[in-house]
Amino acid sequence: MCVQSIIMPMLLLSVVEFSGTPGTGSVVLANQGDKSVRIWRTGNSWGDNALVFELHKPPIIAHVIRAPQIYTRNVPASVVVSPGDSHVWHFDFGDGSWEIDVPFDELVKPGAELTAVYEAGESPEALANDVWTGCLRSKPARWLNVKAPSN
Repeated sequence: MCVQSIIMPMLLLSVVEFSGTPGTGSVVLANQGDKSVRIWRTGNSWGDNALVFELHKPPIIAHVIRAPQIYTRNVPASVVVSPGDSHVWHFDFGDGSWEIDVPFDELVKPGAELTAVYEAGESPEALANDVWTGCLRSKPARWLNVKAPSN
């Protein structure tokens, strides 16, 4: 996992509405530059492994990653983010597709913060598909104690 973000003034990663237990919200990658950027799409090993999280509740920092997936057909797929546009990933840590090294209920409480990390490493597939490679980190987003509406 990258420790420091590459300085990319044209790309901005942010966590939006981190709330509930064990946690839901969205991550937005905004292209503020003047050229289109191609990033990995989820649903394949390249895209599913590119977005991870750091959940921080002092003194603990836990890493949240995608649970291993079984792909019937694993092919690299990407999405283009045009200048002035953005790409959104929705997440729900309770949907069974995420793993954490500490139980969520020990960390997702007042004072918790979530940082998104998007890291696309150099690979033959990234080169062949002209996918942006590097690392982006969001600013930490504070957890909001909001309960999901009941039906």
